[in-house]
Amino acid sequence: MVNEDIQTLRDPDGAPVANVSFDLSTEQLGAASHALGEMILERHRGTELEVDDVLALRELTGVRDELHRLADAGGNAHVVMTLARFSAFHDAADEWVTTRTGRGWLREDDTEAMPYVGAMLGPMASLRERAVAVALGEAATSN
Repeated sequence: MVNEDIQTLRDPDGAPVANVSFDLSTEQLGAASHALGEMILERHRGTELEVDDVLALRELTGVRDELHRLADAGGNAHVVMTLARFSAFHDAADEWVTTRTGRGWLREDDTEAMPYVGAMLGPMASLRERAVAVALGEAATSN
């Protein structure tokens, strides 16, 4: 993850909205797409979904589809996400790494993706923290 940036905008009601942008390599895109796909299955397989669960599933599926589409293009990509979407991405990637780290075994696809997703967690957490601070700071100055 390189070239991280935070952009603040205003929604139609005037509330601040933070978007994050960053560049990912083809390998990072593919690994992140794989991790999110696995988390979508694990979180929602065999469970009865409430409205909030369906919305969370839809959001995470949208992120996964976007990353998969960019990975399929075969190049590096500049990604722009709302803070909410980026937070869902970060949470799922973190959960994926955490659930696989002490397991003692990994499938081949997980083994290939783990170094990329694991290395992205630190920069993602930092970017998320800064974006939340910017959004909250903007909200405080607009009141």
